[in-house]
Amino acid sequence: MREIAFGAVFSLLIAIGAFLIAAWPVPGRPVAAYFRSGTSAAQVAGAVAQAGGNLLQFGATPALVISLGDQPDYAAQLYQSGAWLVIDGELARLCAGGSWQART
Repeated sequence: MREIAFGAVFSLLIAIGAFLIAAWPVPGRPVAAYFRSGTSAAQVAGAVAQAGGNLLQFGATPALVISLGDQPDYAAQLYQSGAWLVIDGELARLCAGGSWQART
């Protein structure tokens, strides 16, 4: 029984590690940032601007955005501006499907 539990935990850790490697933001490419639920579009736009980026798209809610920043520490700047999670934008688009809206 311990072998099964060890195998399940080990497999889960490998899967989480693979996801984190695939989701790691690449400098110079779009990133997806998730802010606190209930955050308005204006607040998110302000946080992206404060981090030094450009807002590209909103997700299903204003708290989820795709943005682009030129500086190598852009993901860290988004975290400092209030983002809860920052991942690679292309991976987020693949996972979300067609729920992204262009900024108008």
